[in-house]
Amino acid sequence: MRVPCKTLGSGLWLILAAISAFGEVPQVRVRLFSGSNMTQILLSGASMELVTYRAGEASLLVRDAFQIRPGQGGVTVSAEGAADMTADSVAVSAEQPYYLVGARNTKRYLPGAVVIRPRSSAYLLAVNVLSMDDYLMGVVHAELGRLEHPELWAAQAAVARTWFARNQRKFFDQGECYAVTDDVQSQVYHGWPADSARRARLQAAVRETSGLVLVDEAGRGIEALFHANSGGQTMPSEWYFSPRGHLQSVPDTFSLNCPQTFWTKTLDKEAFLTQMARWLKASSSDSEFRSFVCTYQQPVRAEYLMYQGQKIRLRTIREHYKLRSTWFSIEDAGGTVVLHGRGYGHGIGLSQEGAHAMAQRGYSAAQIMAFYYPGTQLVPWEAMRP
Repeated sequence: MRVPCKTLGSGLWLILAAISAFGEVPQVRVRLFSGSNMTQILLSGASMELVTYRAGEASLLVRDAFQIRPGQGGVTVSAEGAADMTADSVAVSAEQPYYLVGARNTKRYLPGAVVIRPRSSAYLLAVNVLSMDDYLMGVVHAELGRLEHPELWAAQAAVARTWFARNQRKFFDQGECYAVTDDVQSQVYHGWPADSARRARLQAAVRETSGLVLVDEAGRGIEALFHANSGGQTMPSEWYFSPRGHLQSVPDTFSLNCPQTFWTKTLDKEAFLTQMARWLKASSSDSEFRSFVCTYQQPVRAEYLMYQGQKIRLRTIREHYKLRSTWFSIEDAGGTVVLHGRGYGHGIGLSQEGAHAMAQRGYSAAQIMAFYYPGTQLVPWEAMRP
């Protein structure tokens, strides 16, 4: 059973749950190893401070390494030269970033503090509490990977900050002790790179748009969606949810000739025809239907695949077959069909590979965002309307 936040010590509850008053850039509380069960956490770094919380009392221990495990209704802390301690929860911090080894023995290099409490009687929950810009350094690092340019990174930082502004209460309103997760439910965050030179470049890029968010004509923070590659044309938001003036379909030649512009997937022909017939209320043995499906062409992005008054969302096909995008045409290859596709991701908002190409051609972060989010402007967080 999940341990509710209200069972935490009052001091720790304030660390996790406090939300800055509107107008201030808040700290970020991000759940680490989301979706994974952790039975142990190892921490290592120089002179780390661990505060234990037990029945309203707090105590401090300073060491270079800690082991945390579930135990006795809370957590058990092991450290060299000290007897094992039990606590309701603990908070760890250090002057310099430190290493945390969590699920699947995966190591993360983290800034800020980490709060650890039981998720259940058998598993742990870890929440990284850190400044917005420190969080964004990790998001840009994880989301863009090999795509590197200071203007691209500055744009992605502003986009990610804006996304957070619109979504910062999602999990907290569900009774959780964190604002976002570290996976694709939110924005990917795996801590900082261990490479100090890359960290310095990330820090400089994030500072370029520090405190800035994208707003619409009414001054409200936008839904700053992004994806890997548009394939040459972005998708309007109404094909996924509701219309947004800043999320319209725009031609995107910057996303052409990129590593993820094109893709193919081969499927069993008869199984594919059977599934398509089920969706389109047709017979998979009908020659006209078979010819239509096996030669389907999508020269420009479409929302639906339509046949004789029936239609199926291309999004449904994408999700069913785990395709890279909804933009594809079909080739009959005998016993199989080959889907020839364009783009990677939902196609709404900023294309990361397109933005990278823009940066390489001399466009600034502001120009990149203006292209992918037309009608928006960058303003300080404090100027954003609720």
